Amino acid sequence: MRLSIVPALRRALPPFVLALVSLIAAPLSRAGQQFSPGRAQVALYLTRPPTAQEIRKGHTRAKYEPPAGCYLGAFIDFDGSLNATLRDENGTPHCDPATFERITGKPHAMYFFYLGYGRRLPLDWVRWLGARQKFVHIALEPNGGLDKVRDDAYLSHLADDMARSGAKIFLRFASEMNGNWTNYHKDPVEYRRKFRLVHAVMRKRAPNVALVWCPYEEPTSNMAAYYPGDDATDWVGVNMYSVTYHNNDLRAPAEQEHPADLLAFVYRRYAARKPIMICEFAATHYARCEGRARPDFAQRKILTLFNALPRQFPRVKCLNYFDGNALKFAAERASNDYSVTDDAGVNDAYRYAISSPYFLAAPLPSPAPPPPAMPMPIRSGDVLRGRVRLSCWARSPSDFVTVRYKVDGHIIYTAARPDLWECLWDAGSVPPGRHSLALTVSRADGHLAAAQTVRIRTAR
Repeated sequence: MRLSIVPALRRALPPFVLALVSLIAAPLSRAGQQFSPGRAQVALYLTRPPTAQEIRKGHTRAKYEPPAGCYLGAFIDFDGSLNATLRDENGTPHCDPATFERITGKPHAMYFFYLGYGRRLPLDWVRWLGARQKFVHIALEPNGGLDKVRDDAYLSHLADDMARSGAKIFLRFASEMNGNWTNYHKDPVEYRRKFRLVHAVMRKRAPNVALVWCPYEEPTSNMAAYYPGDDATDWVGVNMYSVTYHNNDLRAPAEQEHPADLLAFVYRRYAARKPIMICEFAATHYARCEGRARPDFAQRKILTLFNALPRQFPRVKCLNYFDGNALKFAAERASNDYSVTDDAGVNDAYRYAISSPYFLAAPLPSPAPPPPAMPMPIRSGDVLRGRVRLSCWARSPSDFVTVRYKVDGHIIYTAARPDLWECLWDAGSVPPGRHSLALTVSRADGHLAAAQTVRIRTAR
């Protein structure tokens, strides 16, 4: 994560501060297209219910995996706009999800918190969330080193408490292990051994727990060395943040980093066999080094990523947003404000992004109900009738693009923002029969970056 802390200081810091400091410091598609990070791309989609075969193809039946769609999750305890609702038995305050959901306009299926390895499970808070039909996502961090992780009374008691809670739990053990800012990155062999130990204990004593293995999105060169194996991993996660500058350094601009590229490596390597969880994502709207509000940046990155997930990354089955003002909660070290509630424009973008029924607001029952209509690739020869909802995936390769929909060469819709890319078109406005449906993507300078044309048929 481009940030390191001397070991002595790291050992002295409480787990939640360490977690915050860490923040600052070819994927599959339904169309079978090759996702190419950094290149101009375009793909047309039609909103419709997926077929049973399409659902089966994208579902590995991992623990708690939805057949289709993406669970919404969040971390909200660093959001100064929210009221604390409970101080757990470890003394950690937690914010009220109901207030967050009222501001953002939609319930969330999951909430997460950080827990330092060796501390007791805040059973009251886990039960509180579970009683309100929320998944509980716990980032368990052995910041004292992997030698503290043993098959002992603490680990057994932790697992027993998780089982007694009655909640559906995602346990993210020792995340961001591929980065040298963690205190458990030095020995991949030992890391894998300890991860497998935790998985074995949870499988035996806490069957309500799903284990999540979660690297940071970079470095990628050493990532695979830490993978504990398919048999010890329920979900694969990734932590990723969109910032205007890396490490609060004006010499390290990051404006042009595309959110999809941050996800690409993990997705390409693991999505075929494991559901993917974006364990932490956020986009800054104020960087200390820049010294000015940038709601435009946060809006664009949020809308771009949420637009990409159902279209290019359908195996991402959960996304957790880090909703927190790091400047307020760790002002001497933090450099970004990631909150979605303290800026009206950012909140509007987030509200729009999560409003699609594709983003699931609660754990699904078993068996799951049929999924809602969602963006599915338009195929040559598809028959369109009546009013249809068209959408796209587009990049130029940046996320500054203008898209144009054309039927038989005539423009029917133009948009320059991801929240406006969807287009309602009346297929009955042209004679029944064969037609060309095209999408063009233009760069910010107006030059054509990419195009796609599909031969369709219309019918009454």
